[in-house]
Amino acid sequence: MTLREICQARTALAGEAVARLEEVAASMQLTADLTGADVFIDCMDREGRTAVVAAQARPSGETSAYCRTVLGQAALPEKEPAVYHAFRTGMVVRDLKAVTQEDRVVRQDVAPIRDGQGQVIGVLIREKDISQTVSRERKYRELARERETRTDSMLGLSPASGDSHAVAMKEIHHRVKNNLQLVASILSIQARRAADPQLRRAFRENTGRVLSIAAIHDILTGNDHGDRVELRPLLEKICRNLRSMAPQGQEVLITIQGDGMTVTSDKATSIALVVNELLTNALEHGFQGRRRGTVTVTLLRGRETSTITVEDDGGGFSPGEKRDGSFGLDIIGLTVRDKLGGKLQIQSGPGGTKAMFDFR
Repeated sequence: MTLREICQARTALAGEAVARLEEVAASMQLTADLTGADVFIDCMDREGRTAVVAAQARPSGETSAYCRTVLGQAALPEKEPAVYHAFRTGMVVRDLKAVTQEDRVVRQDVAPIRDGQGQVIGVLIREKDISQTVSRERKYRELARERETRTDSMLGLSPASGDSHAVAMKEIHHRVKNNLQLVASILSIQARRAADPQLRRAFRENTGRVLSIAAIHDILTGNDHGDRVELRPLLEKICRNLRSMAPQGQEVLITIQGDGMTVTSDKATSIALVVNELLTNALEHGFQGRRRGTVTVTLLRGRETSTITVEDDGGGFSPGEKRDGSFGLDIIGLTVRDKLGGKLQIQSGPGGTKAMFDFR
């Protein structure tokens, strides 16, 4: 089947939209040969619920991850989350693990395809087979655990023998957390006493930043994973700290969804500060003149690069707009680039604002 035939049979796309997809499809084979990867175009079905493979190109002279064509087959959200995230957010998603229709593990990069009006009509997907790499790494991890257990047994070490250092580190994190919470309390008192509204806002914003760092040390206090921090519990703590920042009379629901993942404490600090700032901007500026709103934080774990999206259904703004007293989107971008090795993407309009950043 051709791309046009699949679009006519399975999707609501027609006319210029299909012509635009055919234009992109014309260079798919060249992309597949250049990158040594399988390349696809997926479109949503007529109901807008399931992605359908509309075009496929295998790399010439390279091993494809596919034994047969998958044209017209469904791409399920639980197997290909990057595809649905790109459709939903309209943003590029890189380096997320997926499972093919033939149950092979691949790494996906996904870019939205837009029509002349800027609407997402499909996604361009590049896939690289990593099933053998995943299998090797699983074996290496099992061997490493086996070797550690054998070594401890030979040396007569019990699991608790190395606990003294861990206990000392947890005590340090506990004290740092208490000190940071004290600083946050002082800033909060100053915010309540400040007569100038801009000064009050600055104190509140800095309170949130300090509490976001304190949340990391709070997690490390009860952590059994050394210097690694679970991101979802961390971001949930940040959300709880920030709920009080919503303007009086507004009800803003903040939710966390997506994959669980761990990062180093240094990386967690940068992520916490970026998410804290994006949430603060959404709460303070996204819902002016409205009583209710929703902010959703989504985590997508990739093999080398992971992604966090902060999305609200507020009134939107111009990404180039500067707001007095804010941390500044340029500073957030620098933190993402210099501390996390990633890139910040922002889309905003009357339907709300989506900010997405990746990190390694």
